[in-house]
Amino acid sequence: MERRNFIKNSALASAGILTSTGALASSLGFSGSKAGKLKLALIGCGGRGTGAINAALKGPIPSELVAMADLFKDKIDSQLNVLLKNNGDKKNIKVTEETKFVGFQGYKEAIALADVVFIGTPAAFKPVIFEEAIRQGKHVFLEKPVCVDSIGFHKILEAAAIAKQKKLYVAAGLQRRYSPGYQAIINEIHSGAIGDIHSAECYWMGGPIGDLTRPRKENWTEMEFQNRHWRSFAWASGGNIIEFHIHNLDIINWALNQQNPVSVLSMGGKSPDMNFSGSLGGFDSIVSNFKYKNGVSMHSYSRNIPNCKNKNGEYFYGTKGKVVIGRDATIYDNDGKEIFKATSKDYGNFHGMFNKVQDHLMDSIYNNKEYFNEAVYAAEASMTGILGRMSAWSGDELSWEEGTQSKVSLFDYTNETSLNSAPPILMDQFGNYPVPTPGKTIVM
Repeated sequence: MERRNFIKNSALASAGILTSTGALASSLGFSGSKAGKLKLALIGCGGRGTGAINAALKGPIPSELVAMADLFKDKIDSQLNVLLKNNGDKKNIKVTEETKFVGFQGYKEAIALADVVFIGTPAAFKPVIFEEAIRQGKHVFLEKPVCVDSIGFHKILEAAAIAKQKKLYVAAGLQRRYSPGYQAIINEIHSGAIGDIHSAECYWMGGPIGDLTRPRKENWTEMEFQNRHWRSFAWASGGNIIEFHIHNLDIINWALNQQNPVSVLSMGGKSPDMNFSGSLGGFDSIVSNFKYKNGVSMHSYSRNIPNCKNKNGEYFYGTKGKVVIGRDATIYDNDGKEIFKATSKDYGNFHGMFNKVQDHLMDSIYNNKEYFNEAVYAAEASMTGILGRMSAWSGDELSWEEGTQSKVSLFDYTNETSLNSAPPILMDQFGNYPVPTPGKTIVM
């Protein structure tokens, strides 16, 4: 499809003239075997973003990667080499030196070249980039988590509403929802297999997800250092309670048929070793008691410290039995008898359904299938973790309404942001970064 026609039709969609999924898809020229290739752009060239692009390029839908954007040129070059190595048909990778966009503002130009934008940046940057992608009329893959504070949460919801008006497809990286095993067990829960749920638990307890052992180079600004180690800084990643634990929190929201909890009371802690994820400007352990409607109490455990007991899964307790989800999922009645089991052998792996997300998105766009927009539940799951983080940092019990009305921003991403900008947190004279102090830290 010619570029000028695409821009023209995107403008019509923005104006609300093309209102139905079919009208939009037809205008873009995506109609099965007669369609051209979908043009893809990758914003944020880390492992997950690269993996998502790789899955899209290897899938059945004709596509080509035309642009890449990242804060760092070496990240673009290294991940482009990975893609070239992993794709037999290198003709589908059309990134040139002119379509590599470096720096905090490069995403705008990359988005302009694409039909589908893959956003794999740290969570702090996603609301602004997602907003721009939707403004330009592009379909989006939005990796989780999607925001780090209430301000970003509202940006995502507002952009998602515009995406719905324009019928722009949005897929989110909460890939457990694509697992047949999870779908089967959630269906059993929703069908009343364990009766009325009164309590639940979820865990993501594992090793560090950040690494500050890599040396700091003399020519790096502090902003560059922190962004090259973004998982270790809570302002960029949101901390471990959303960077990984978001998967568990999303399953809880899904299983309870509730978009969000009513309130939370949390407590957290930091290892004295500053190399651990979330320990710089945040906590690397958070325990929360979320309250949901109908009196459901849910305990959440998020920890990323090495050499400790690991645990990952979700548990539900009801009037007729319980559900245990780990690598497999089992339902027991109140006598401890197994009444349903979904195994990875029968249903496939419960985790790692990344390729299914990309296949669904690409197929839906290309073949004009039923419209979907996953940005809302991704935002709700992210905000659930944010609420827990806010409670742990402040020491306060917070309601959902209070948390979502907070005006405290972890990072203000503007058109002037650059690698010479000052990051949100700085070391003190002793080389230490600040730590939240419950009872003093302001989150509202």
